[in-house]
Amino acid sequence: MATKILIAYFSHWGHSQNFAEQIQKLTGGDLFEIKTSTDYPEAHDPCSIQAHQEQLADFRPELTNHVQNMAQYTTVLIGHPIWWYREPMVIRSFWEAYNFTDKKVIPFATSGDVGIANTEKDTKDWLPNADAKPGLRLETHAVEDNVPEIEKWLKKDAVIK
Repeated sequence: MATKILIAYFSHWGHSQNFAEQIQKLTGGDLFEIKTSTDYPEAHDPCSIQAHQEQLADFRPELTNHVQNMAQYTTVLIGHPIWWYREPMVIRSFWEAYNFTDKKVIPFATSGDVGIANTEKDTKDWLPNADAKPGLRLETHAVEDNVPEIEKWLKKDAVIK
């Protein structure tokens, strides 16, 4: 079976979308924006408070769109901002909506100063039957400046040659 790549992302302020689009340019994969019916405030602090409340409640935001024929993808890159040291809860909604067994799953994230280690651990814990690979976190406003780093990271796990 030929490698088919999905780049799924949740982006509140556009930074993770930008990262996903850079990955798409390098891989030719299919882009998919993860959408939810949950509204998040535009201002950082109220958004942060809401995200923290969702984590504490183990809340799953409802997905309002779905990947058509997830079975066709062998590699799934999943991107998001880092909220309260890990993935937003809508990412868990996405994980629970699909079967990732035997798929290569690679997280990517944007953040001002928090790393991706918790998301990497959560990906392995929540998707134990997937081949979870190390992710890449970039500074929120520095995606365009890091295209060579993105390319090197994608080559490391044979997403591109």
